[in-house]
Amino acid sequence: MKYCSPVKLNPLGILNFAAFWQYQRLVMPISFLFYLYNGLKFTDFILCQSLYSAACLIGKIITGALGDLFSKKKILITAYLLFLFRVVLWINFEGFWIILAGEILYGLFKALYRGNVDSYIYEYLESENMTSDMASKYGKLSFYTSLGSAVSCFAGVILYKFFGFKTILYAELVFQIIAVTALMFLPDIKHSDKVSSYPFEFIKTALSSIKSLLLNFRVNFFVYYSALLNGLTSVFVWNFQPLLKISSAPVIYYGVVNFINQILRAGGALFAHRFIKNIKPYALINVVYLSVALSFGLLICGYIFKNYLLILLFLIIICIVIFMFVVFNIFSVAKVHENTKDFNRASTSSVYTFCDDFMSFFLLLNFKFLYDKIGILNSLVVFLVIAAVFLLPVLGKKACALQDC
Repeated sequence: MKYCSPVKLNPLGILNFAAFWQYQRLVMPISFLFYLYNGLKFTDFILCQSLYSAACLIGKIITGALGDLFSKKKILITAYLLFLFRVVLWINFEGFWIILAGEILYGLFKALYRGNVDSYIYEYLESENMTSDMASKYGKLSFYTSLGSAVSCFAGVILYKFFGFKTILYAELVFQIIAVTALMFLPDIKHSDKVSSYPFEFIKTALSSIKSLLLNFRVNFFVYYSALLNGLTSVFVWNFQPLLKISSAPVIYYGVVNFINQILRAGGALFAHRFIKNIKPYALINVVYLSVALSFGLLICGYIFKNYLLILLFLIIICIVIFMFVVFNIFSVAKVHENTKDFNRASTSSVYTFCDDFMSFFLLLNFKFLYDKIGILNSLVVFLVIAAVFLLPVLGKKACALQDC
């Protein structure tokens, strides 16, 4: 049965428009400088990022179940409002605890948003008999989020250079209000008749989703590698700005690196559905395996040589590696939804993204611990060894089973 709306609105167009403005996060390209501005240190920077991931973990399963029981539109609006409140908080207060509170709000935003937005897209496509377009449509949403981030990279750096952090935050507040307003026009998609509104369904749907992910190899393969790559992306990205800082790079390079990162992510998101038609996931993992080792090597060299032009080149290469991660992630999302039942789609999506955020939390927290104990270079070497072990491509019959994916 097709989805019908009394007003001719394109739900996916609304999502894309709102995402573009929501991702005008002007502080992002200079977030490390913002932390220093608030009196924080590098280890505080890593700690706050790991606690942000922890906030995602705490909210993830419950928010996914909420999406199966209640309106995904209202949940997405709530997510956007949480992020807007973070901006308001940072405008009015300063210091470690305020920054940490803002990162926790960001984590809750992500728990609500990521556990429901892809489910909303799939259910809309299902109502239109277009589920084969999932990779393309989800990729387009990811394109607009990355495009928004790319634009904010230069905008944030320019505003910082001429006006300072307060102006950045006020501009970001305006963009967040635009994003929330746009979501108000998002139509609701009819819920599955199988969904119960009783509280015990939270546990039931979550357990059903976990069981599905654990037992279905065609699903858990993608969950496993997506989580590892997401965690490694966090480690890579949160080394970008400290590397530029120790090399005394001009502030404009913060924007350049983040812009290149987001533009490559946008390209990976927009064209992922074309890439995945021509490459098998197992083959992509082999390429990624070598690229991860290269990335850690480049980070280590960056901390040794401390030349900002050399570091700029290294970071661009790592951004290309992250581009491959994005392609694999979008393929993973499409495959997980193909193997998910309608009545627990959002909770399954939340379990999937829970694994992503757990890996980010786990790796960043351990990265901070190692940094405090043995220093940055030794920490990166340890992580390189860990990645080499846990990212080993699957072998044998299971690998063969993936050739048809």
